[in-house]
Amino acid sequence: MSQLPTPERRVLSLHTTLGSDPVELKCSTLYYPVSCAKDGLTLVFTHGIASHKEQYDPTIARLLSHAQTHTTIRDIWVLDFPNHGQTALLNRPVLDARKAAGKAMCTTKDIALYLQAFLSTPSLKSSTVVGIAHSGSCTLWILALTSIPPSLTPFALIMVDPTLMFPSLTPTDPRSIHGAANVRGSLAKRDRWTDREALTRWLVGGKGVWRKWDKRVVDDYVRYGFEEVNESHLGTGKKSYVTPTLRKDEESPLYACLSHTVETESLGRACRAVEEAGRGVHVVWADFEEFISKESRKEILDAAEHRVVSQRTIKGAGHLIPQEKPDELGEALVEILDEIVNGSGNAKAKM
Repeated sequence: MSQLPTPERRVLSLHTTLGSDPVELKCSTLYYPVSCAKDGLTLVFTHGIASHKEQYDPTIARLLSHAQTHTTIRDIWVLDFPNHGQTALLNRPVLDARKAAGKAMCTTKDIALYLQAFLSTPSLKSSTVVGIAHSGSCTLWILALTSIPPSLTPFALIMVDPTLMFPSLTPTDPRSIHGAANVRGSLAKRDRWTDREALTRWLVGGKGVWRKWDKRVVDDYVRYGFEEVNESHLGTGKKSYVTPTLRKDEESPLYACLSHTVETESLGRACRAVEEAGRGVHVVWADFEEFISKESRKEILDAAEHRVVSQRTIKGAGHLIPQEKPDELGEALVEILDEIVNGSGNAKAKM
């Protein structure tokens, strides 16, 4: 087995906007220097709503356990959303100041511009970028692709169970039903525990989605998706608790259907752009239709003008594929990246 590179924790400053206001936001990243291959791929991972960059640690470990990936991949970047994970701690002063001023919460369009700002950084100059997005972050890539210049268009895009929605979405569609439930549920859910041990027991001991997660992902979620708040300065004695770094009032609006609605033409144009830039769009589906039904898949593929290069299904996985089946996702990525580098059939990628 190849020796795995140790990720570096890097914090970037991104000049972007929230609403119409220019801001400087921090971006906490994990950076994996995989090889010195000048023509190797640069992978950029983005997570789903209410997650964090470290969710991909087990998947990336499995991916890099294959020797061939050390010749095809130059480096890997993994990002937090601006109000998620450890990045939320860095941006909390900006986010809270906007709340105090009565300004809108961070939206998916804001996060798409944040992603665009990251892709524009000197660190990615001349990189052959492959975007890897899960769930709601697939929307961010499609939104970003509607406005970025051709020079920033990724060489390929891998979407993992994309929750893309279109203006024609009906209230009975599973995406509508789950989206509305998440909007309400995120506001009502518990958000305080005495310590991380109590939090872990609550997560794995209940009937929630976390009991199906890989233990490594749960451990990283507890470590990086939460913070300890100490209120002893309020003069009531020492009192601390653990709470999500993503606040409930920031999480809820990100689940709204409109937050993930794109025009069908926009998806088609995005897929054409990535196809023209390199090796096109690939999709990894969940086995269980928790969020995306067969009808929804067909709708997405139709809107993509049937330009999706490859499709795979992760056996035994629900919508939260990186959390439930990280090793299997890593194996799927090995296959897809091999296709991206070598092409399918007689077609070869021009690197």
